[in-house]
Amino acid sequence: MSTKSSPKGASELLRAAGILKSIRRKGWRKAGISNQESVADHCFRMAVLGAYISEEAKLDPAKIIRMCLIHDLAESEIGDRTPEEKISDEAHRKEEDRICRAIFSTLPDRERKVLLHDWNELIEMRTNEAKLVWQIDKLEMGLTMKDYIRAGGNKSALAEFNPPAHLSKELRAILEKY
Repeated sequence: MSTKSSPKGASELLRAAGILKSIRRKGWRKAGISNQESVADHCFRMAVLGAYISEEAKLDPAKIIRMCLIHDLAESEIGDRTPEEKISDEAHRKEEDRICRAIFSTLPDRERKVLLHDWNELIEMRTNEAKLVWQIDKLEMGLTMKDYIRAGGNKSALAEFNPPAHLSKELRAILEKY
């Protein structure tokens, strides 16, 4: 680990990650689910999916896992917003970018550079890894939708969370088999 860091070190990153454990995903509540997953729950299953899928896709698993874990980190400050709560996608991304940069700014140099590089790739969708992470985001939502339906959730209320149109053929197959 690098020793050149702000006095806070990893504290801000760890604080933000901890907050995500208590933020419930709002879309599920809107669909009638009373005990919704947290943002951290969502990120964890995304990371597991990323580890699994990246190997077969011959992409960088460490980068994909990092991207899965940080993709919603800004929600530690702004909360989980449904699409209708966002002023625009562009304004939302700018706010997320500002928050993540502030969180990462407290890290030691090497770690900050790695996470900022991954973050930039992710929000700019520059690489195959970044493109896959955004598909994994949708796949995980579809898997969770199926979990809630199996647990007795209202299928028609949950239908809006079914993402096949946003998934590659390979990821659609994972969702269909689940």
